Parts: sequence; structure tokens; C-alpha cells
Amino acid sequence: MKAYANESAGFTRSKVCFSDNWFKSGRWRAYVEDIAKGREEKQAKEAEMLAGLANWVMDKHPLCSHITPGQIDALLAAKLVTQAQIQAAGLRS
Repeated sequence: MKAYANESAGFTRSKVCFSDNWFKSGRWRAYVEDIAKGREEKQAKEAEMLAGLANWVMDKHPLCSHITPGQIDALLAAKLVTQAQIQAAGLRS
């Protein structure tokens, strides 16, 4: 509905595509594809960021002290590092 509202904003009644026609014509599909694409890109960025953090932990990089507890949980959940590696890097005693 937000996509329809955004697309229809600023049009006069004579120019706007009514919602039933908008949905029947499938104009909403482009928005669904954009949302899915955005989610995929976000997941790829998050995976890349976690891989970088995992490298910091494995290398015992000085910037490990900036890794948050939530990021530590995400690293462990993704099985990119072990609890022993986390402790060796000086995180979570």
C-alpha cells in the first residue's frame, strides 16, 4: 500500500491510477522485487562485515575491543569463530 501511495502522490483524481487497477496491472511487482533486492544486498553487507570481524578475532587485532556483544553473538551464531577464539582475543571473559 505504501508503494501505491507513493506512486500516486501528487496526482490529481483524473490522473491517478485507482488501486484496483494498479494491483490488477501488476505494477506492484516492481516494488516487491526492489524490496527483495534490498534485503539481499543488506544480507551480503552483513555477511561481509561479520567476515571482517571474524578476521579481527582470529588475528587478535587491537580493534577487537570495539566489537559489541551483539556482534560477538552473531559471530558465534554464524560459526565464524569459536568461544575459545573469542576469549583468546580478550573478549567475553
